[in-house]
Amino acid sequence: MDHSQHMDHSQHMNHMGHMMNHMMSMSFHFGYNETILFDWWRIDSIGGLVGSMIGIFIIAVLYEGLKYYREFLFWKTYNLLEYRPVTGPQANPESGQMPPAPSNPTPVHPTMFSANHFIQTGLHMIQVTVSFLLMLIFMTYNVWLCLAVVVGAAVGYFLFCWKKSVIVDVTEHCH
Repeated sequence: MDHSQHMDHSQHMNHMGHMMNHMMSMSFHFGYNETILFDWWRIDSIGGLVGSMIGIFIIAVLYEGLKYYREFLFWKTYNLLEYRPVTGPQANPESGQMPPAPSNPTPVHPTMFSANHFIQTGLHMIQVTVSFLLMLIFMTYNVWLCLAVVVGAAVGYFLFCWKKSVIVDVTEHCH
């Protein structure tokens, strides 16, 4: 009897069983046996779950801080711009002279290649990456990890965005 087919079938079934263990649950569940984002981030104990929740909570808080910091840099940069009236300078009818030139004749003009734009672009890349990672963590459907994301985002908003002056947040990405 040829045993090679038996070995191939056995190895195939073993591989299928291994794959079944890594199937993602598509419904909300409680538990502490999860793979989070990467193969090396596996938890199989309550301590691992709690540690992961703390880490995810901190990431979500920092994500909200990053969003606020980007907005702060934006407004700080663009508040330095010098806005001039549309109409040109008018002669003073009494003296017949033009008004004096402003004391700061070199206004700040934003350009595509300015340092501020490069910084904002780098921070935007980080923000998008972190937002997608948080979304993927939420998509594990583990209730505890989802709570860590939501509570972290809420605490981050509470800490960083209480002075926010914008009603519509155009930097929002995934939540």
